[in-house]
Amino acid sequence: MVKIQNSLTNTRPSIERNKVPTSCCYMTKRMNLVEKTNRTDLFSSHNLHRSKARNRKSSSGGSSTTASEAQKIQKSLLKTQQLLKNELNRVSNITNVIEEDGNILQQTMDEHKSLNTKKAQKALTSLERAQQHEQRLIYLSILFFGVTVFYIMWVRVFVKFDFISVIIDKIV
Repeated sequence: MVKIQNSLTNTRPSIERNKVPTSCCYMTKRMNLVEKTNRTDLFSSHNLHRSKARNRKSSSGGSSTTASEAQKIQKSLLKTQQLLKNELNRVSNITNVIEEDGNILQQTMDEHKSLNTKKAQKALTSLERAQQHEQRLIYLSILFFGVTVFYIMWVRVFVKFDFISVIIDKIV
């Protein structure tokens, strides 16, 4: 009985002994493969024990048959127990992963709330208004500069040479 249990744990990799990568798809494929292997081993050993029991029945008496049947049932129950332990470990691992993901989501939500997006939106709006105001001031200063240059040119150049009177004379 102990030999079979040791051989089962040595031939099939256990979830506890091997560190499985955190990739969800890999974990699922690995678990399905282990489950399939366990099931085939369980059912194949059960059928193998039945055929051996039939051979023993034909060769020996009824008392050894009952003892061998009891041993077979015990072995089958031990394998089933091992499968249930593996499933329980798998479910507890999945529960831990889900709990960790929940904690990460909660931390992210807390960070998002701490950023206070309403204040940031108000600050952005006020910055945009200030930018528009500055742009209007630049346009007005350029216009003022242009008017000043035109006035200086009018007073110094056009009036001195009396271009206006020449132009008016040609028109009239």
